[in-house]
Amino acid sequence: MTTPDLDQLLATSAARSPHRCCFLLHVRPEKLTEYVAAHQDVWEEMRTALTDAGWRNYSLFLRPEDGMVVGYFEADDVDAAQEAMGRAAISPRWEAAMGEYFAPGGGEKQVLPQYFHLP
Repeated sequence: MTTPDLDQLLATSAARSPHRCCFLLHVRPEKLTEYVAAHQDVWEEMRTALTDAGWRNYSLFLRPEDGMVVGYFEADDVDAAQEAMGRAAISPRWEAAMGEYFAPGGGEKQVLPQYFHLP
């Protein structure tokens, strides 16, 4: 839940950056082992597409208790990098393969606003 004051602080924070992105996903608890296993051998074509789109320092973190996934990546331009992945030929195949693991609505990235950064 946000308030106008919080929305204003988040929108104007000096820590906001077009170079960093953090997001949440939600995996079905009964599919966690399979989901993590799938990420131990990410298709080379998908890895190449992410790199070509400008994604770097991409990491996924898991809270096993409820399937919450925190993703983080950096790019010269996060919005452009995400758009490039949306256009990548491999994306629909990867998303279809991963779709079975997500809780309802949990496969849509929920981007978190950045409000602090210590370089």
